Amino acid sequence: MSVPGSRREAIAAERASAPTSSAVAQLLRAGVASGAGQKMGVAMAATGLVLAVTLPSTQVSEDLHLDTAAAVSAETLVTAGAQIPITFATPEIGSALNPDGQLKETLKVNASNVTPQASKGTLSAPLLTLVESSPFGNRISPITGQIDERHTGQDYAVASGTEVLSAAGGTVTFSGWHDFGGGNRVVIDHGNGLSTSYNHMSANLVQVGQKVERGDVVGLSGSTGASTGPHLHFEVIIDDEVVDPKGWL
Repeated sequence: MSVPGSRREAIAAERASAPTSSAVAQLLRAGVASGAGQKMGVAMAATGLVLAVTLPSTQVSEDLHLDTAAAVSAETLVTAGAQIPITFATPEIGSALNPDGQLKETLKVNASNVTPQASKGTLSAPLLTLVESSPFGNRISPITGQIDERHTGQDYAVASGTEVLSAAGGTVTFSGWHDFGGGNRVVIDHGNGLSTSYNHMSANLVQVGQKVERGDVVGLSGSTGASTGPHLHFEVIIDDEVVDPKGWL
């Protein structure tokens, strides 16, 4: 039987009123979850000792998070002087073909050995506008009516007096009257066995030995010689043999 007011009863009463370890744990968790970030002093009368518990502050972490968000959302201002033109147009991309260089590469071998795939497009048109009429090859002669006449070039319908252009650079080897129906005729040697001729012209504007460039005017179209009307008879000659001009244009 206990003695009232004794020392033993006083100690028992203190222990009975002290918070349990589970209650302290709950208190700690509540402090962290609250985010207050302040020191919380917990005084416990346990065995006559006072226990002070300091909770870590979350203020630094919160500040760091806010600063990072501000940095991510920051806008960069780009400026340009008033004199700088600004356009959203798509830049044009293109390249220019060098037909003279292509012809030079093609004619590194003799023209007679050039394949149709290699020759295509190496000569320029002898007129600004090409209107095909009578093609290269066998035909019925419009003059004599011969059924199997061999037409040695490609004809283009054109008004008299139209400028006739050199199909490539070279040297004029003939400029005069053609005794076999070509009328006023010009022949240009382009090298390595390749030549071109321009026929039925009303006027020849170049002389033998003259150097010409691609696109130079060599004469004016007409209807001279064996012709039924104004047109240009254009020939491609390889080692003195005519071939289809369309394979080179």
